[in-house]
Amino acid sequence: MNPKITMGSVISARHLQRIHSLVEQRSSGSILVGGEPLKDRSPLDGFNFSRGSFYPPTIIADISLDDALWKEEVFGPVVVLNKFEERAELVIY
Repeated sequence: MNPKITMGSVISARHLQRIHSLVEQRSSGSILVGGEPLKDRSPLDGFNFSRGSFYPPTIIADISLDDALWKEEVFGPVVVLNKFEERAELVIY
């Protein structure tokens, strides 16, 4: 309800744990940004992130095609990146 807030909460504490578990238990990839639930105060408006289920935008590069993060829909602010040599590879995966 705060108009200054620029980030919304994920749906529940249980879903926050699911998102974080997928990120933590990955078998490959490097976290470029994010990757930890937010618990401190927002530097923008002082909102206490521990009062909700907040996960920052997270980018993970070079994820294995066998990893759950590649295969499953996270339903959270997580994006995975991978390189492909040929356009045809994109269709397969």
